[in-house]
Amino acid sequence: MAYTKKSNKLYAAAAALAVTASVVAPVAADAASKVSVKYIEPILMKHAGGSKYAVKKLTLPTKVKVKLTNGKYEMRSVKWNGTVKFEKKYINKFQVLYGTVSGTSKKAILKVELQNYPVDVLEPVLEPVAVGGKVVLPSTISIRYKSGIIVKRPISKFNLKTPDTSKAGKYKLAYSYKGANSVVTGSISYEVKAANIMNVVGSVDDQTLSVKADVMYAAAGAMAELLIYPGKDMSKAPIVVKGSLSNGKFMASQGGIPEGTHSYVVKIGDVKSAAMDFTVANTMLTSAKAIGNKKVEVSFSRAVDSASVENFKIAGGTVTAVTLSPDKKSALLDVSGLEYDKDYTVEAKGIMIGGVARDLGSMSFMTQGVENLWMLEVSPKASTIVANGADNTEVTFLLKDKATGEVDKNADDIVLKLSTSFGALAKDRVTIQDGKATVILTSEFSNTDLEAMIRAEIIETAAGDYKNLIGKISGETKVKFSTIAVTPAPIEMINVLAAESNQADRVTVFLDKAVSRELLLKSFGLDKVMQGLHEEDYLANDNIQIEQFDGMKRVIGIKAIPSNPKAFELILDKETPLQDNAVVKLTAKITSSTDTEVKSKASFKLTDARPAEVTSVKAVGLNQLEVKFSEAVDSAKFKIDGQYGEKYFKVIHYGFDNKTGVDRRDTVRIMLNDDYPGVKEGYFAAGKHSLQVWDTMDFAALSDESNIGTTQNLDFTVAADTVKPTAGVVVESPEQFRLMFSKGLKNADILALLDNELKFERYNSNTKKYEDFSEYVNVTSYNKETGEAVLELMKDWTEIYDTVNTKENYYNDKFRITLEKGAIQAEANGEKNDALVLDLSYEGSPLNTPDLKSAEINTIDRVPMTNDFVVMMSEPVKIRDLDEYNTPLINADGVVYPPKTTVEFIGKNKDGKIVTIDGSVVKYTDTTDKNFQVKANESLQRLVDMEGYGEEWKVVVKSLSDDVGNTVATATHDFKLMKTPVKPVLTPFEIVKVSANEKNEKDVIRVKFTEGVQYSGMYDATSTANYVLNGKALPVGTSISLADSDDNVSNGLDIVKIKVPAGTLKTLSNVIVVNKDLQSYDNSVLTGGYEKAVLLGLN
Repeated sequence: MAYTKKSNKLYAAAAALAVTASVVAPVAADAASKVSVKYIEPILMKHAGGSKYAVKKLTLPTKVKVKLTNGKYEMRSVKWNGTVKFEKKYINKFQVLYGTVSGTSKKAILKVELQNYPVDVLEPVLEPVAVGGKVVLPSTISIRYKSGIIVKRPISKFNLKTPDTSKAGKYKLAYSYKGANSVVTGSISYEVKAANIMNVVGSVDDQTLSVKADVMYAAAGAMAELLIYPGKDMSKAPIVVKGSLSNGKFMASQGGIPEGTHSYVVKIGDVKSAAMDFTVANTMLTSAKAIGNKKVEVSFSRAVDSASVENFKIAGGTVTAVTLSPDKKSALLDVSGLEYDKDYTVEAKGIMIGGVARDLGSMSFMTQGVENLWMLEVSPKASTIVANGADNTEVTFLLKDKATGEVDKNADDIVLKLSTSFGALAKDRVTIQDGKATVILTSEFSNTDLEAMIRAEIIETAAGDYKNLIGKISGETKVKFSTIAVTPAPIEMINVLAAESNQADRVTVFLDKAVSRELLLKSFGLDKVMQGLHEEDYLANDNIQIEQFDGMKRVIGIKAIPSNPKAFELILDKETPLQDNAVVKLTAKITSSTDTEVKSKASFKLTDARPAEVTSVKAVGLNQLEVKFSEAVDSAKFKIDGQYGEKYFKVIHYGFDNKTGVDRRDTVRIMLNDDYPGVKEGYFAAGKHSLQVWDTMDFAALSDESNIGTTQNLDFTVAADTVKPTAGVVVESPEQFRLMFSKGLKNADILALLDNELKFERYNSNTKKYEDFSEYVNVTSYNKETGEAVLELMKDWTEIYDTVNTKENYYNDKFRITLEKGAIQAEANGEKNDALVLDLSYEGSPLNTPDLKSAEINTIDRVPMTNDFVVMMSEPVKIRDLDEYNTPLINADGVVYPPKTTVEFIGKNKDGKIVTIDGSVVKYTDTTDKNFQVKANESLQRLVDMEGYGEEWKVVVKSLSDDVGNTVATATHDFKLMKTPVKPVLTPFEIVKVSANEKNEKDVIRVKFTEGVQYSGMYDATSTANYVLNGKALPVGTSISLADSDDNVSNGLDIVKIKVPAGTLKTLSNVIVVNKDLQSYDNSVLTGGYEKAVLLGLN
């Protein structure tokens, strides 16, 4: 049949009918045609999204393509045996299913790959923001996939909208994340917070209120204001003060607030803090102080408008003039009729303040005693003279004004009575002129050293204020009579000018010159520890005496005042405080750097009118508070969060540390007990808390109840701390290991931990396990402050390993320190440690290799002003009998102990011969065993000064060993010891000859000098005070004149004629002693002999 469009359609219909028939009756068709299934094509599928998150669910095919034996293909129905599983373990793997295909026994194969897909969004925790603030979103968000892996994706993939922060509250931000065939939806939480005002603290200075506060989450652009409400009831409109808010800190202040009690509130935007009261005290007299007996200085609590004589009244005296200070906060009253050393009361009435006349109350004061206004300084020119009966020194008596420390040059015709315990004074009475008098002290012979006490007392004077000094002003000093000649040294004298205090546990002394704290410590015996005392193990000697009506006060320390090098605080024993509103008398004997002791006195009336108050509260960790007061306190009562009293905590009052000079009597530490009911027992919960303080007692409150402080409430914040204690280790040498804890430990006993929770372990290469080696080490030190413990071997490694026989040593093995979980607890937060393994064989550890290098001496430094030196090594060393464990080396030669370290000091004697002075090792200077102190066994300074030794010296350190027995090379250090300088003599001034009873000069002693003498001033050669005859002062009736030997008065008068009463001179053995400090007319100092035999009848 020919092909046409019609026949083509007929052919297609026939073919379709044939196919349909084969589907309906395939077996029959196969049988008819004998066509069978030759091959079933496998199916490969991939699916993402699993069953829950998939957008398009997984659907298995219902038909498969088969190839027939006749070469043709057909689609046949299939039924799969089994299902696809979506568990995590099948991710990225093929699952195979077999299917039954219609019309054949052959099986179809379906391979399904389950692709990884997202199942969860790890929603970030967003920081709270203030109203109107911007929520800070992360740049990426983490996605968890079905397999468990976590992948970060850009935040742009999550379809987030801009968070709304217009109102405070908790909100959720919806997200939607699309995967290959999945969608994960959810929301991210965020919080918009209103302003949080915390730690509000206000202080009042005069009429100014200053307020500070911490502010969190302040709204953007919110106004920061301080609202001050007149009166306590807040019924009146407030004064609105604009404040500043920066970096979470609010500050505002307002002056000119009227007297009385008021309230204030901090306002940030629409949020207000709780109202707090404050008081502007009434204007009062705050102090009154007498200056001598003619002036009184009064102070006011704030500036006044004006004041006049009519405003002040003093019973027993008359106010004659009033002078206001420039700031009008004090006034100087001129007063007549007041007596010395007497109590008075000044009243202030009708003083104008703000245009209103006010009574300011009264204040008691005490006029100063004359001992607080004047002092008699007794000063020898030399502190030591020779005990030969001839040597002498000049003693000067100066009447000084204590207010200025200067000599009172108006003091004339004041008679002093003098005495000495040894030796002889040229006079037993001298008269002060222009504030000064002098006398010669001559030694007495003695074969032992003596100490002469020279005393002077005012016994007579002309009329006037100086009459009040009689019997009340005295002075004394000491001069040593030595059996050995000494080089004269300059004299330094230190006097107490005044004493004051406004705290009952201390007295402030004001000196006439700047001195070191160490000098006062030595003078008062406070430079040495006295074991067994109840406070700081120090107690002053009798050189400092502080007394009140109830007895003597004990001094336990000295505190320097950095701003005034002439002032020091004498710290009293807490059990002997001063009585408030009572007179205090002080007597001090201070020995200067020239070994000159001076006795001086002062007195004052203690007036402590201000109670102590808390100035700050700070959390220390999670279980302690540090409370700071405005001054030293004896006691106070505390309550935490309004409910927990002192049965839940321990209160520690700090004291004064005289060793360091640090004063912490104003600080209290509160330590929670283990049963404190916090979220974790014994610890604060993180966040805001409060402390109530009442019945605060400073030391004045022990005798004056008006000094007991009022109740205070203070907020404090405890920061969260969940960090567990850890540790690190440093191998300092093969035999020394330093363990360092990251936090201070609670009730730690590191020695007890060793062998138990703390172990020193060695790796056993045979058993492949670490074994306990703790028996060979010990804890030699633990410093709780630094958190460091030192472990040292108790035996040498050569003994532990039996190296002689085994040929093995520490470097053949590995070592570590282990600490069991929960073995230690942090003091600050109560957290316990996780199990710790500290590798001792870390890279570069000294345990990894033999120690073949000897330790080296890095430096040898001299300890200033001593003959001691500190030797600093490159690694720990062994010094025999100084180490806790000598750990001798054991080798083929047997037991080898560390060498005996020797120290030598090499110099030259006066003849230039090299000499060696032995030295010794004193101590290790720290716990590293790297640094130790050595000293010379003799005073090198004395050898240089007294025996002519050279100034160039060398210190030599020999025979050192490191921890494993390596010997250290000898080290030396050169240094120079300067000779103590001696004041040079200007020009020769000597006694040429002494004679008596020459022609026409009966009973006259002639003293001929090499040059002219002085005839006025301190070194007046016509003063009888400059001579001693036969061991006694020149007799009454003696007169002295001068003459010239060369008739040239331009070079001075060089002959002194001493006319003595008839019968004074003996026929033989007359001896005159001249002041050895006498100076010539050109100020040359007397040299040569000053004790001369008097030659009788010679021309």
